[in-house]
Parts: sequence; structure tokens; C-alpha cells
Amino acid sequence: MATEPVAKKKAEFLDKAGQEFDRVFGEDGQNGLVTFTQREERVCQVTDELARWLLAEHLALDPQGANSVEGDCPLCGGPMRYESAAQAQQEVRELMTRRGKIEYRRAAARCPRCRKIFFPPGRTAGPGHGRLQPGGAAED
Repeated sequence: MATEPVAKKKAEFLDKAGQEFDRVFGEDGQNGLVTFTQREERVCQVTDELARWLLAEHLALDPQGANSVEGDCPLCGGPMRYESAAQAQQEVRELMTRRGKIEYRRAAARCPRCRKIFFPPGRTAGPGHGRLQPGGAAED
């Protein structure tokens, strides 16, 4: 990722973090939060929101993610053709993370032989060491 987009994402994150900080502290330092439970709930909400945003943005930039899946047609076994990210039909998927749901866009692949469009699973989060793994299987 080039330096300029990274700086832009960082500025966007810092702006979001500032807004979330204000949700916790407000102008008076308490923001109407009195009990420990209220404070804990608000802090967990804002940190989970920031975590989901970071994960979704990072996942969207993964060069092996939505727009560069390779594979064969599930019907005929022939090679599928992947359009460029700008041309490909997109599918929005929801992923459940430890911090809640995020959305992830996947590009479609087309089988020239079958004339069908597929949304192959690509890389998925599988069991194991917590990293993205091909086909959802753990790598040792």
C-alpha cells in the first residue's frame, strides 16, 4: 500500500478514534456515565467499533482477498476468469469477528465454458493460529 493511502487511512482512523473518545469522556470527563457497568459498557462499545473498522479496512486492502481469488469452476472444473476489480460484479458478505460483524466485498468469477458467475469462497479465516488460511484449513 502506498504511503499516501496509508496516511489517509491513519487520519481517518484518528478522526474516528477522537469521536469515540468524546463518546466516553464528553466535555465534562464523565459524559453521563456514573456506574462502573455503564463505563465498561461504553468503553467496550467504542473499542469494538474501532476494532471492526480497522479489521474491515485492513481486509479490504488484502491483495489476496476479494479481487484476486483463483480457482476452477465448481461445475465443469475448467478455469474461471476473474474480471478486474472495477469490472467484476461484487458480493457483500458478512463476517462474524470476535468484536462483531463486518462486511467484506468479494469479486465474482465467470466460467466461460458454463457461462455462469460464481462467488468462490477464496481465503477464509479458519481454525488454528488466527491468520487467514486458504480454504479455511489450518496451516501448521
